[in-house]
Amino acid sequence: MGNKLISVAAVAVALGLFFGFGDGCKKKAAVDESKVVARVGDAVLTADDLARLDDQQKNLPSVQRRTKTDLMDAWVQSEVVYQKALKDKLDQEKETAWRLYNVRKAILIQRFWETNVYEKYPEATEADARAYYEKVKDKQYRTQTEAVWVRRAMFNTREAAEDVLRRVKAGEDFAVIVGKESASPDKLEKGSLGYRRLTDLSASYQKEIAKAKPGDIVGPIPAGSFWILLKLEDRVPPGGYLKPEGLGIVQLQAKAKVARWVEESDRIGAELTAATKIERHAERIPLTGSGMVPEGPANRPAGKAGTAAPQKK
Repeated sequence: MGNKLISVAAVAVALGLFFGFGDGCKKKAAVDESKVVARVGDAVLTADDLARLDDQQKNLPSVQRRTKTDLMDAWVQSEVVYQKALKDKLDQEKETAWRLYNVRKAILIQRFWETNVYEKYPEATEADARAYYEKVKDKQYRTQTEAVWVRRAMFNTREAAEDVLRRVKAGEDFAVIVGKESASPDKLEKGSLGYRRLTDLSASYQKEIAKAKPGDIVGPIPAGSFWILLKLEDRVPPGGYLKPEGLGIVQLQAKAKVARWVEESDRIGAELTAATKIERHAERIPLTGSGMVPEGPANRPAGKAGTAAPQKK
């Protein structure tokens, strides 16, 4: 019996670290009795709470997932210990109270950013991506060395590759064919390898791409049991701009979304800071542990206090 309690308690601790334990001490009058699956004193666990706990372990490897019965037992054991800790007034200890305050604070701050930023701007459009590109292209997307944007298609036979060449000459879109028929994993990106330096390409590709012009398709090139076709979509000289299409619109959308989050969190943080009475007394901060370097604004990293949003998990 003792070993079983230790085992259940260990599960409870693990679940507590990763998930939390539902809504805590629900009073008897606040719940539908027909949905109560466990009770410890006045605290109850409902079927809905249990479903939430079960859902929160969906990203764990299957060997680490617990049955709903195990989750219920873990909740019961954790609640027993939790209630005893409250009875012993451990939450009122100075250090424990400080830790509880910081945990609660972190959760509420995260939820604030979720409701005011992340959930308001959940996705970026293609227009957002292109606007982001225009805004940052001088700093991020002007290449210092020659860059080439290549699409690749892989086929099991030379005949299949040559058939694609004939179809492209007849007017079919190479990218569309690649997305449907290529044996390469990058078919999901319609074969796009993105921008690369010529020397970063496979040695067997470099010679062919070096003499190609944008729009040219080269090959078939033998590669093990496959035959490769390469299309040079773009060649950018040093100082030129990489095109959004070669960078990947989806990737630019993700970056545009994060940039919007940062912009909004900075704006909201600045407004909150400006509207709040704040005092700082750096002169009262004692020396650091070395006893040599005084704390203060001059020795802190540059940045706007209170404006940065936490990373969304």
